[in-house]
Amino acid sequence: MDNLIYPYPNSYLKQHSDQYVNWMPWSAQAFEKAQKENKPILISIGYAACHWCQEMSRNCYQDSYIGKLMNRHFVCVLIDKEVRPDLDHTYMEAIRMFDQSPGWPLHAFCLPDGRPFWGGTYFPKEDLSNGIAPWPQVIIRISEHYKNNKNELIENAESVIANIIHSNDANCSSVISWENEFLFRAVQKIIALHDNEFGGFTSAPKFPSPMKLDFLLSISESQKVRVNPQISRSISKCINKTLSFLSTSAIFDHVGGGFFRYATQKDWSLPHYEKILSENALLIATFSNAYRKYRNKDYSRIILETLSWLNREMGTPQTGYASSLSAESENKEGAYYEWQKSEMIDCLGANIGEHYFQSLPDQPNGKKLPQLITSEKISKDTQIKFFQTLQIHRNQRTKPFLDQKRLLASNALMIRSYTDAALALGKISFIRDACLLESWIHKEMINEDFSLKSFSLVDYEEMGSKGFLDDYAFYIESILHLASVSELYLEGSSKKFIEKGMAILDVIFSKFKDSEKAGFFFSDLSIAPPPPCRTKIWYDNAIPSGNSSILRIFSMLYHLTHEKKWKEEFDHISRGYSKIAQKLPEAISHALSAFSQSAIGMINLSFKKEMKDELIKEFHKFPIRTFWLKTDSQMASNYKVKNADKLKTWEFNDIQSLVDFLND
Repeated sequence: MDNLIYPYPNSYLKQHSDQYVNWMPWSAQAFEKAQKENKPILISIGYAACHWCQEMSRNCYQDSYIGKLMNRHFVCVLIDKEVRPDLDHTYMEAIRMFDQSPGWPLHAFCLPDGRPFWGGTYFPKEDLSNGIAPWPQVIIRISEHYKNNKNELIENAESVIANIIHSNDANCSSVISWENEFLFRAVQKIIALHDNEFGGFTSAPKFPSPMKLDFLLSISESQKVRVNPQISRSISKCINKTLSFLSTSAIFDHVGGGFFRYATQKDWSLPHYEKILSENALLIATFSNAYRKYRNKDYSRIILETLSWLNREMGTPQTGYASSLSAESENKEGAYYEWQKSEMIDCLGANIGEHYFQSLPDQPNGKKLPQLITSEKISKDTQIKFFQTLQIHRNQRTKPFLDQKRLLASNALMIRSYTDAALALGKISFIRDACLLESWIHKEMINEDFSLKSFSLVDYEEMGSKGFLDDYAFYIESILHLASVSELYLEGSSKKFIEKGMAILDVIFSKFKDSEKAGFFFSDLSIAPPPPCRTKIWYDNAIPSGNSSILRIFSMLYHLTHEKKWKEEFDHISRGYSKIAQKLPEAISHALSAFSQSAIGMINLSFKKEMKDELIKEFHKFPIRTFWLKTDSQMASNYKVKNADKLKTWEFNDIQSLVDFLND
């Protein structure tokens, strides 16, 4: 049987189209083959930008002996996690239950019906004496175990699926049990996790964790925090220490812009070189809100350089943005980004090039990665000019592979990024860009019945692209956020966005809501072939959970409309979070932000049309809260503020008086 991946236009699948493994897509045909031949299924899940996926591909899948071994004993199924995130979530949860470290490439060994009985992530070709069995040995052992102990593996698979189903509601309360006190316990827990030396909230590997920072920024505006100098200082220290390292260290690509996925060292000196759209979108929003609060010029530079990189290499608001940029070029991780001393001297000159190279943190391969350093000889402004010079040289190198796939969820996050950047930097043009991106999504990703597609492939009409909960939730949350300020750019736009969000929310209720218990499932029942079981995702991962995003939607709609049903929906889904908030608050930061914003409330601000330029110019002085802006030319004053319950109004003619009032 030949490799069946080739006809598929997906970038990740194409990377495996010339291998010795007879890969099949996730399909009814694969299950039929496994059942007919009484073979277990071997599922491999990855994505185009994944370095370790490429490593295993080169070392194992392109080896003729290993390929034949896999074909002989298994039906081999290859999955792009960005196309079928529901499968990725399901099998990743199974990997955790096997006490394996989650990651990609993900390998799940399954019964012929797709239920997993064992799995892992990366396996080497040969024995490296590191405790990880070589891949050929794993293949043979699993195959023999399946032949000799099939009943045992069936029991394993049944137990795994039962546990995944149980985990959907394991932490749900039968009553409304959320307490605002949970928020301040969460603050203390997250502060305690903070690395006071290098920032961040973990040791190596170290991730930027934008959702934790967003929660801290949100809760910092609460009255309880504002009147407590100690907690307020601790929050500010966490935020600024982490963002300072993110904006100066190697986790950021200072030459070309944009953040790498994570750092392998606790001081952020050595990144893992993938660039992912979703994570950059989240970080733009975080830096934007932090800049509003602290006015650190490094933060504004990061925002602008990341947006510049996105529009130069990843797409535009008019065409959507590509999903990821590979860690590799010329089959080497980081080759595009790292520098030899001779290369740096050629670009910067002998004396200054040598000094700058030697001052940079050491890398294992002897090369260096440009970043901002503390130097008496070279100022920060001079180093930034260096980056521009280095970029000219770097543009001549072979660029990493770009996965052109447009993901709805990631592009929805970019709407939020543009909106927050506009408010932070006083640029109405960014609200225009948010509107343009939203218009592109509407054209490419929304069906006539307001159901959504999950992705779009450039120059290809995909088949069967059905939206998942994240697609719906992120999109609605983003367009509501855009609606709250879009009147600054386009009068009358707010109502249009709200109506669209409500129509799509109806689809969420019909396709994803659990009719019996709290929360929403990640996938709807119509997707085929379905995952072995439906999952609910409560915890944040690299991106927020869809359920936490829905919390924010219900909160915004309640404060906007004051309709009782939105408060009831908010309370209902909150039953899924109270127990988690007590045990692992750091894992639900996006949900905590929703609870925080709900408790603090939303501000309705009306303004005369002619005041919009002044308003956006001074908006960075407003507290980090949700504002709903609306033009009103009939007002006697220039600005009018309504409290959350619309019981009282305050009017102002000058912007400074408004700013002073809002910050009081």
